[in-house]
Amino acid sequence: MQSGIQLKAKKKSSLEKFGVYYLDRFDKKDLTHHVFDIPDEVLEQKIRKISIKGIVLSAITGLVLVWPTVYIDLLKQNEPWYIHYAWTGGVTLVSIVIELYLLFLIALKAVHEVSELINLHAHKKDFLKSGPFSITNILARTALELPDPEMEVLGIDPFERISKKNLLVLGLLYKLKITITNFAAKFLLLKTVGKTIAGVSINYVALPVECFWNGVVLNRVVKEARLRLFGFALSNHIADNVLHDHLIERLSPLAKQGCLCAIGNAVVMAQNFHPNMVILLLRFQHLLHTDNNSAVKYDDWNVFIDILKRVSKEERNLLLDLFTVAVAFDGKISQVEAKNIKDAYGADYELYRPRLLQLTAHMRAGRLNAAAQLCGINLVAG
Repeated sequence: MQSGIQLKAKKKSSLEKFGVYYLDRFDKKDLTHHVFDIPDEVLEQKIRKISIKGIVLSAITGLVLVWPTVYIDLLKQNEPWYIHYAWTGGVTLVSIVIELYLLFLIALKAVHEVSELINLHAHKKDFLKSGPFSITNILARTALELPDPEMEVLGIDPFERISKKNLLVLGLLYKLKITITNFAAKFLLLKTVGKTIAGVSINYVALPVECFWNGVVLNRVVKEARLRLFGFALSNHIADNVLHDHLIERLSPLAKQGCLCAIGNAVVMAQNFHPNMVILLLRFQHLLHTDNNSAVKYDDWNVFIDILKRVSKEERNLLLDLFTVAVAFDGKISQVEAKNIKDAYGADYELYRPRLLQLTAHMRAGRLNAAAQLCGINLVAG
């Protein structure tokens, strides 16, 4: 396991193991291209094709495997209730198992194709080859929409400010979306056109509803996979440039501490350990040769603000560059981040804020090269 990571739950879920197993089994092409050589327009076009193919396949899967449930429900509706529900329940259970299995494979394949496009093998600096934040584990969780593990990295715990009850409620609400949509559609049709449309039962509205949500989920999976893969590529790109420019040896011990504080506070304000932030944090830990034995609180906002006041102007510029990148790296700006960034930027707020907004938008929209141009880390303001 990577140095500095402390997991709160030791075991990977069975679903994550399932995802890793299939991602390892998919054919891997012997690629030589570098993702930063592909124009953003071409990259966007290729990822859109992967997404459309996945959406079509997941919609067809939903259509085919929801139909037996609706059909048997109508076929047995005049039978005694126990026979009706026994048949409907049995067919539904079998259909759900098959549908989920196929949807998982479709999502995993889509994520795998995006990863081949990004060509992660071109990044020879990948020291995250095992553990919860190896790229394979990250992609498996992305494809199957599994939560990232709760952990502390270098003593940073992003979950200390967020309610676990809220997370549970959000998860349950998401699982109810399909049921609620299906019920609402049936109710609307019942009140407007009756129990049938051209002789077809309104119960069959479940088919397009299922297709719609399967497509929505697949599209979201591909976008999140793109974001995480871009974060992985950019983390290596940033670290390589920092090494090339010999910036680390020009920093004071206090400024080096400030580098990890810049990322650590972005993590806490985002209230999640997005893989992009973890990889960036571990990459800089690796560059700075920092261990987890220090009593330094890398997620203490007041410590970070104090460091910004005490370092040289050039070092402050570098720390604000890194802070800007870290805040934007998950593709969104949280309310806590929006409220606090002015304190960090100080008099340079108007200089850094446009860059932060642009970088966040590029990460979210999948414009890798445009994002890379805004990820420069140096000693110059802005």
